[in-house]
Amino acid sequence: MLEALGVAGWAAGRKIATGDWTQQLTAAGFELNDTAVGVWAEFGELTINNCPARVPASSLHIDPVDACIDAAAEASRLRHRYAENYSPLGMWSIQYRSYIATSGRVVAVGPGVLWLLGSTFAEALAYVVDGDAGADRTERAPWLAGSRAGK
Repeated sequence: MLEALGVAGWAAGRKIATGDWTQQLTAAGFELNDTAVGVWAEFGELTINNCPARVPASSLHIDPVDACIDAAAEASRLRHRYAENYSPLGMWSIQYRSYIATSGRVVAVGPGVLWLLGSTFAEALAYVVDGDAGADRTERAPWLAGSRAGK
């Protein structure tokens, strides 16, 4: 995973300014959490791609404004359904908005489905880069947005 992060431009101690994102997302109606802001500061503006052995391909582009500026209602539904604050994270695999909860849980949302990418940001990164190698694949199955199974 460290190789994928390095290729994406990450280095230990990396910090970017997140004030513009915070201002724009707050103005758009988001209730932001400190976990998200911390992840943005370290990983923001990066696109982390999968290792060559991962099938299917996967990526995580961390830009909460680009991915989610128009999705405050979706974040609010996540907060109400799962009883914790979900802030925008970016885009998973080019097409699915991703959010990070106060607890660190990372989910991706598509039309009518919700994917658990990881219980923590580090777990989500491992999934994006390496996939489900050795894991119980039912843990990551996309859950219908209307069901409680994905909780």
